[in-house]
Amino acid sequence: MDNSATSLFKSRLNTIQKEKRYYNKFIFNGHFSVFLLILLGAFILGYGQWLQHIPKHIDYTLCASIILAVTSIFPIRTFLKDADRIFLLPFEKHMKNYMNLSIRYSYFNRIAIQLVILIILFPLFSKLDGDFITPFIILSILTLIHPWIGLKVRWQWYQLKQSSWSISLILFLINLVTYDLVLGYQMYWGVIFTFILPGGMLALPKLNRVNLYPWERMINIEERHHTNYYKFVNMFTDVKHLKESAVRRRYLDFLLPTPKGRKFNSKNMYLYLFTRSFVRGRDAFSIIFRLIVIALVLMIWLSFPIVSAIIGCLFMYITLLQMSQFYTQQAYGLWPQVWPVSDVEVIKGYEKFLYRLMLIIGIIFSIAFISIYPQYFFFALIFFIVGWLTIRSTIKKLQYQESLLKD
Repeated sequence: MDNSATSLFKSRLNTIQKEKRYYNKFIFNGHFSVFLLILLGAFILGYGQWLQHIPKHIDYTLCASIILAVTSIFPIRTFLKDADRIFLLPFEKHMKNYMNLSIRYSYFNRIAIQLVILIILFPLFSKLDGDFITPFIILSILTLIHPWIGLKVRWQWYQLKQSSWSISLILFLINLVTYDLVLGYQMYWGVIFTFILPGGMLALPKLNRVNLYPWERMINIEERHHTNYYKFVNMFTDVKHLKESAVRRRYLDFLLPTPKGRKFNSKNMYLYLFTRSFVRGRDAFSIIFRLIVIALVLMIWLSFPIVSAIIGCLFMYITLLQMSQFYTQQAYGLWPQVWPVSDVEVIKGYEKFLYRLMLIIGIIFSIAFISIYPQYFFFALIFFIVGWLTIRSTIKKLQYQESLLKD
């Protein structure tokens, strides 16, 4: 039976990896890869400049401990499906090996984030203190150990039918205190505090002698992780089996006036539809908002006006480019069947929507740039030029695609 559990997990893992390889072709295309490369270069440049003039009034030990404490909380990935609660129920007592493999995968799937953060923090602490090598080595070892033990404790916590937020809070506090003690040169106390996690890992099974498998919770957790991945991929290509959802944002109601009179016709229908879907949607609005925030942070952080202008242009381009997938999500949905209109009207409505979005983003970037570099205010015009060229290229591609579909 243990071999069957291993085979089942490996089969599920191969399916997930095959799916990710398929979607990665659409995500890491030429445009996005270049964007990530330039973004990495901008971060390295800005980080190097910032290290030369590090502010002295910030508690970097506490900040680093908080960041590492958060990233040390790994989720459990089980690849379970909804039907497993029925068909795998007789197999429950043989799921131990399956869960061991799940925990192992969950650990190695996220450990690279810890390594990247440690690499980023190394030059910071080397600049602050030349005698940091010993505590940093101990910190690095602990940041690799804590996530593994945390996954073990989390699994036992789930078997006790306790809430997810409670174990996340407990793990966060233990990680935070341990890392802060080590970076504060109280290494012995930090190492001693680490033994709280193994102690909990040994004590929890004694509280749960039945050890029933929490099917409902593990399936729901896996579905949530998978849905979040699909939401991200959906901004690059169409994911057919993604369940869309909407949310009311009352503070944006002024952007959605109901068309009346002469404006209530097919020419204004899709402008209203695209705007409403964007404002009410969970995925597109959230991702665009995050991109704008990241762009503003980089523009403010970097101390070179030309680099900041390039960052603004890149984010204008990548933001509008991400919205190209938004067209296929809406133009081929239910509304064209309810109220059929020509493809020309659909594209015109989408073009108007993109121009309005471009104006809003361009104004936000311009205000941020001009407030930092008022002497280079004319550079702000580049944001609108890049946005206009991007929209023009996007509309031409859509028109060409629609012409191919007619044939």
